[in-house]
Amino acid sequence: MKQAYSLFALYLLIASASAAQNTSCPPIPATTGIHYNAETLLDASAPNGDPRPAVIIIHGHSGNRRTHINQVLEVVEEANWAWFSIDYTSPADIHQAATFIQCPGRFNILRNPVLIGEDTGAALALRLAGDGNYRSVVVFGTNSASPLKDPRIPVLIFHGDADDEFPIAPIQKACSLWQHCAFIPIPQGIHNLENWHPDQWSWKEDLTAWLRADRRGEWRDIVYALSNGQPLLMDAFVPEGSGPFPAIVVVHGGGWEAGDRRTCVSPLLDVLAQSGFAYFSIDYRLTPYVSNADQLEDVRSALRYVHQHAQRFHVDPNRIALAGESAGGQLVTQLASLPCADCSVNAVLSLYGVYDFSQFTKDVDGKQMLTRIFGNWSPPALQDASPIHHITRTLPPLFLIQGTNDELYPGALAYDKALTTAGVRHQLVVLKGAPHGMENWVNNPVWLKSLTDAAEWLKRN
Repeated sequence: MKQAYSLFALYLLIASASAAQNTSCPPIPATTGIHYNAETLLDASAPNGDPRPAVIIIHGHSGNRRTHINQVLEVVEEANWAWFSIDYTSPADIHQAATFIQCPGRFNILRNPVLIGEDTGAALALRLAGDGNYRSVVVFGTNSASPLKDPRIPVLIFHGDADDEFPIAPIQKACSLWQHCAFIPIPQGIHNLENWHPDQWSWKEDLTAWLRADRRGEWRDIVYALSNGQPLLMDAFVPEGSGPFPAIVVVHGGGWEAGDRRTCVSPLLDVLAQSGFAYFSIDYRLTPYVSNADQLEDVRSALRYVHQHAQRFHVDPNRIALAGESAGGQLVTQLASLPCADCSVNAVLSLYGVYDFSQFTKDVDGKQMLTRIFGNWSPPALQDASPIHHITRTLPPLFLIQGTNDELYPGALAYDKALTTAGVRHQLVVLKGAPHGMENWVNNPVWLKSLTDAAEWLKRN
């Protein structure tokens, strides 16, 4: 898929440079029920601000501009694109709608939209894509395997591998013969896009990536896994430049029962971005609804996702590290001690982490917390979940940051000593007087500098 993505990026660059600035058509508000000819309507979403790239949606043989394609519209909006969903009775109508939409000054969009078609609309999109007015075409469940009019047009095809209306084999073969075609099968997917199940919705991330092409910066609300049909989300940041970039998967704290991918970790994310790292800040399932082992599996799923999509995010799969704070420190150091073949890491950063759960057995509050995390816990169960009991010489290098005004300080010292005894390459930075939580360090430049030191250490390791 690399060739198709890079060509699409070139199309974006050309289109951005040639955004229409003259106003030969009066502007009209983007809304529903716009007449593009005397009898036929379209709906539009083209917000104010800088001109945006746009898509034109062509529905299939059933329904209209408001049915069957709503999920596609949501993805397009989340990618910060404009969209136009049209009614039509013939290919001529589609051409007329495209001319209406692209009249300079009418809508706040860049030139040369993307065509997206589903069902019979997919075949129409492929047929129209080669007339020079479109930058690429995306299709769902197409029945067309005909040669493209313009073989330079990038094509992205989603097709259910259980489609009994238009079997997958001839479509996949046709794609392999086209110059810039990416084919993504939907496991167990039937013909109709709107009937694909949540565990088949990875196409949304693939479409978002296609639309974003080689854009850099922040990318929010990425679904990296599903848990009982519910999405697990991450936010990503990709630096400027060609890459591939070293990447950090960031795991928030919150006592295993609170927090999210944007809470408390923003000081670290800012430093990583400024230091040239790609980062992936993740949510994971929280106790008491899941176990600590389930949370570890969520982190593994996030690592697998980053490894599998390294090319998409321009990261080096051989330079991926984990970073965690507080409860996240336990998760990242425990995971590093219990590696898996498809989610390996090259370094670990842990900030004021928990390395030995036995420290919480000494008072009532600690025991109640352990019950929330583990249920009916026992000393062997706590030992099994504690990173200090899984230290081996095969651990990746670790960088530990710990404040002295933090109840977890003795645990960090004990973990540091155990790592030293085992001969594990690591470094402990002790912050005199620092409390728990980097969000409490923002007014102390000495404490904050430890994050920059950590980034420099990560670059070396």
